[in-house]
Amino acid sequence: MGCEANLIVFTSEDLKLCTNNFHKNNLIGLTQFGKLYRGQIKQQGFNIGSQAGDVTVKIWDERSSCITFTNDEFLMVKEEVQFLTQPSIKGYPNLVKLIGYCCEKEVKGVVYDLNPWDTLHNLTPKDNLNWVQRINVLLQFAQLLEFLHNKEKPYLVLNTNASHIMLDWECKPTLVDFGLISGGIIGEMTPLKTKMPMSTIGFVDPFFAAKGGSYWDTSCDVFSFGVILLGLIAKRNSELENVGKPQLGLDSLVHNWAKNVYRPNCSLVHRSLQEDWGCFAEDGSAITELGMRCVEFFPVNRPTMKKVVECLQGLLAFQRLEDARPSKREKTFHGN
Repeated sequence: MGCEANLIVFTSEDLKLCTNNFHKNNLIGLTQFGKLYRGQIKQQGFNIGSQAGDVTVKIWDERSSCITFTNDEFLMVKEEVQFLTQPSIKGYPNLVKLIGYCCEKEVKGVVYDLNPWDTLHNLTPKDNLNWVQRINVLLQFAQLLEFLHNKEKPYLVLNTNASHIMLDWECKPTLVDFGLISGGIIGEMTPLKTKMPMSTIGFVDPFFAAKGGSYWDTSCDVFSFGVILLGLIAKRNSELENVGKPQLGLDSLVHNWAKNVYRPNCSLVHRSLQEDWGCFAEDGSAITELGMRCVEFFPVNRPTMKKVVECLQGLLAFQRLEDARPSKREKTFHGN
């Protein structure tokens, strides 16, 4: 495959063994193009540099209607490996660490050095995450997108959603899906990718969709981030359950719900979070306004991710609770 020698080439049997044959009890969640599983590879004798041997296995589902293969059925695996092993990218704290890959007819997958708590999608509506943890997640993920957008040749993620963000047991967010990534060393968006659904329902940029795939830039990621932000502070996910009543389903999308209930200077922070230690009323209205700007229909009205990071860092919670601020704990990433 021409990838770095440090990566392990797994067989389909290896991945079945470490996930107990992809048992449903090990299923963490679904991605746009496949599934995420918990795995254990310690007993298989692989030297992965992690004593515990706890890993995350991601496999691509060829039956997914989202995937359209051309002559190269392993293209998604190759592009992800190419992206994650680039010296300027590898090691960024909120990008998943790649252990190895599997390119077989039966199973196409990758193995990450990640012992996850859960996906952000699963945790968003629950009480497990307090206010400070939620805004920490938002700040760290915003910094990741800013990092990707500020490259000489910017990267576009384009399928950013809460199901593609894993939280570890310290609530650090990690991006784990790159099925539509373009820019940088990956190159321009290919005709093949433009035929795939841009992001999942509820996170797709409506301006991009209205253009029929003929337009995309970093503002698409800003829109998706805005949906994540609004969902995380309001403890809401976009769920299209009203199949028989599509309009009701569309109204339940986080950004549509927010636009229906938002009023200037109001806060969409969930009532239970407003009572949290570290949650200031001023922050509630400020972060709500930021989220609403991110999901503006016209990209020109949205902030850049650099501006998003600045706005988040300006929250009172980060100003007054310096020990809760990620940027105080981590050095700036410069690549290898």
